[in-house]
Amino acid sequence: MYGMVHNAARNMAVDALGNDEWALLLKTYKLSPDQFISNNNYSDAVTFEIVDAISERLGVGTNDLLRAFGRYWIEYAATSPFGVMFRVGGQDIRSFLRNLNRMHASIHATMPGSRMPSFEVLLETNSRIDVLYVSERIGLEAFVEGLFSGLLHHFGENGEVAHLESRTDGDVFSILLSGPRAAA
Repeated sequence: MYGMVHNAARNMAVDALGNDEWALLLKTYKLSPDQFISNNNYSDAVTFEIVDAISERLGVGTNDLLRAFGRYWIEYAATSPFGVMFRVGGQDIRSFLRNLNRMHASIHATMPGSRMPSFEVLLETNSRIDVLYVSERIGLEAFVEGLFSGLLHHFGENGEVAHLESRTDGDVFSILLSGPRAAA
């Protein structure tokens, strides 16, 4: 993953722990500041070392941390240098999800070594959106749940996210809307 993801994880941890505790975490878990260079590409193993260290230090399970990080990532990305792509992705969660692959293709053009996931809207009703998530990365389902939850919040929607099933072609998530759009 790119260092931008690592920087977001660091910011989330500093928000929760403070700078002194973050410095101690780096030392305790033998993490290097070199693992937080925004445009560098890192192995997924390095990313999970960082996630595991933060998870252990905060005393939360890895999946709970990944969900929280997914929510945090949405606002972090929306206010980052990639925020302009984020904003043109759509004005509501429905259009954003339909344009997500296009946005990832644009990011991939600027970061050729990236390995972007794909998303396909499988079902869309007034109160429900089912999305197929496909990635070569393993173990990020809780992060994706958090991303979808973060998108609900970002777009001012109320609702819940559920991981419905893992299939051979990917994972299916359901976004159940309970806000104003669901009443339409």
